[in-house]
Amino acid sequence: MGRKLHVTIDIGGTFTDLVAYDEASEELLLAKAPSTPPLFIDGVMAALSTAGIEPQEIVHFRHGSTIATNAIIERRPVKTGLLTTRGMRDVLGAGRANRPDLFNSNWDPSPPLVPRRHVLEATERVDYEGTVLTELSEEDVRLAARTFAARGIEAVAVSYLNSFMNPENEIRSREILQEELPEGVHVYTSAETLPEIREFERTSTVVASAYLAPIVNSYLDALVSRLKEWGYQGEVGVTHSGGGMLSTRAARSVPARICQSGPAGGVVGGLVSGSASGYDNVITFDMGGTSADLSLVVDGKPSLISEWRVDWNIPILFPAIDLVTIGAGGGTIAWVDDGGSLRCGPQSAGADPGPACFGKGSMLATTTDAHLVLGRLSPERPLGASIKLQPDLASKALQVLGEKLDMSVMEVAHGILRIANTNMTMATHLISVQRGHDPRDFTLVAGGGAGPLHGVDIARELGIPRVVIPRSPGLTSALGILHVVVRNDFQRPVLKQRTQLADGELAQVFSQLVGTATSWFDAEQIPEEQRRTDLSVDARYYGQTSYMNLELEGLPKSDGDVDRLVDRFEDRCRKEFGYVLPRDFADVEFVNARVAAIGAAGRAKLPTDTTSGTLKDARIGERQVYFEEAGGTTSATIYERERLRSGMEFAGPAIVEQLDSTIVLPPGAHARVDDYLHLVIDVLGA
Repeated sequence: MGRKLHVTIDIGGTFTDLVAYDEASEELLLAKAPSTPPLFIDGVMAALSTAGIEPQEIVHFRHGSTIATNAIIERRPVKTGLLTTRGMRDVLGAGRANRPDLFNSNWDPSPPLVPRRHVLEATERVDYEGTVLTELSEEDVRLAARTFAARGIEAVAVSYLNSFMNPENEIRSREILQEELPEGVHVYTSAETLPEIREFERTSTVVASAYLAPIVNSYLDALVSRLKEWGYQGEVGVTHSGGGMLSTRAARSVPARICQSGPAGGVVGGLVSGSASGYDNVITFDMGGTSADLSLVVDGKPSLISEWRVDWNIPILFPAIDLVTIGAGGGTIAWVDDGGSLRCGPQSAGADPGPACFGKGSMLATTTDAHLVLGRLSPERPLGASIKLQPDLASKALQVLGEKLDMSVMEVAHGILRIANTNMTMATHLISVQRGHDPRDFTLVAGGGAGPLHGVDIARELGIPRVVIPRSPGLTSALGILHVVVRNDFQRPVLKQRTQLADGELAQVFSQLVGTATSWFDAEQIPEEQRRTDLSVDARYYGQTSYMNLELEGLPKSDGDVDRLVDRFEDRCRKEFGYVLPRDFADVEFVNARVAAIGAAGRAKLPTDTTSGTLKDARIGERQVYFEEAGGTTSATIYERERLRSGMEFAGPAIVEQLDSTIVLPPGAHARVDDYLHLVIDVLGA
């Protein structure tokens, strides 16, 4: 019987990861290949070749990438235009007039995606209730189209004042622009992209979609074309920031949704691994070559937010997994600032040239170089099975910093790890304590190629009792993408205070949204038995700008159902802010109704271990490794991960080596292997 493979690919800054699930044998196939910027598709094909997969064996192909996020961060040269209501030309430039650090007078905001000269105006006006006050001037739109065409604009966003309440003028403007602009210019409207009340955030989101459209569409076209040339003729799924999957057709309609595609997969992979080991409350920690992503999972569900930012003044308002991302990875560069202090990141050496120990010409010290010098990484074991590490180059790079700091190579290496761990501990504190959760009630799931090197140290800093290391930590994102479900999100504005809502009015809004979701299910050909719709509502105190999302168990048909929503809103306020406002002083306003359309297909099974062996078989030697707990270097036992079997236990100091990662057990930590071959580490001992 031939293989029936569900293949997932995750493109990272350093490696391209592949996980395939064979539904015939219920086994997982794993592979890694170096990423190949800027032609990342070459890395995809290399991973398929490394895994020995033939196109006819693939049942479904899923893909995750940070290409959209990187395009915004790097400011790819995409000429984008914005058409807005006359008098609103500076909506992007003004933003929210705030800053990330109130005390940093030298901070300058990143420039908007559309420069002011490419922001054009059209005469029209709609009031806050959706009534057309001033008819659209079609001549203004045609003049704007001719101006955009003359300037070589590749994509246009249309965002009019209050269009979320009445999209009529935006839709007509799109029709005119498509008539007037050259073929191939992408046009997006804010009301069709995101019917959201906040003017700046709605405009920012539709501009991001327009800006990314040429990049995302050309990338997806090239990927699909390359796979077809190879022989795969099936559908290609694309993961999005909400932890779900879209078809390439749906992804093209909302390009901004696939930002954070890969990191969202890492969160899903972390919760799948944590749940399999018996822990539903987990903090997922995915550290790769360029960055580290952290997220909180409560009762087996990732935390979702309605707004996140690629850059400070570029918010995107699609539902997204609540992630904290910092510039801390294996390739993060260490440096000395003007004050003579050692710093680490956020700059990264990436995949090319990579850390100094890669031997590709870089002499900048990185976190990976520090681990190698301290004995945590083996110079005999190629990184990712393809990159041979060179300790002498790592030492030379660290020595350059040591001469500036009057420190030894070992002291510099230890200092780099201390700084990296502190940065990640602060990020973990942000995602847990500052969200109203005690990290001591959670389990840390450390994934990514570099996560298991730091997991126990971070857990000890925050009092987290245990760390779970997945069977293949370096492939956590790809594993998560294998388990994501088909999902799209729909919303409609409500903007009614509790005292203004008529009986059944909120239920009617949700019924209309469920109808929209059903139409999407039909278009995506999702079988009836796999369809699920999750309802939620955004609520806030009247007069506030921000809001919180509340899940619904069913349609709020009665006044009692709506009152219970108000009670739940107040409970959340008590938990997150420590207080509630009197109801006779501040009414609760329902802002948006939301429906998540989910195609809940069967998920791949994690294989369990049925083989036998002894701990002695897994022990492959000893090595001198630096541990702060030991006061310097000490002998650590080295284990081969592939030889560890279910039920085995051992204590630190120890190093566990495998194809895609290395696991560090400091002195005092105790590890056991569960049925899924996950390593469960009690950070303070058995």
